[in-house]
Amino acid sequence: EIICIVNIQHDCVKSQCTDTSQCHLRQERTETTHTKSIIQHKSSLFYLLNAYSIHNYAQIQSVIPPSL
Repeated sequence: EIICIVNIQHDCVKSQCTDTSQCHLRQERTETTHTKSIIQHKSSLFYLLNAYSIHNYAQIQSVIPPSL
């Protein structure tokens, strides 16, 4: 039985993911001078849980240890 859905995200800071290169952004098929980082994610077990989700707050709170 599914009780609720949670949102988790990979924790790049704890996993020490790094940017490996830059790529130019395009605007209307034209390359601009603006760049964005290309991130090399490291495999890890570190995730962030959105514990303040409005829709599922009671269900999420019931499984999170009080120490967090």
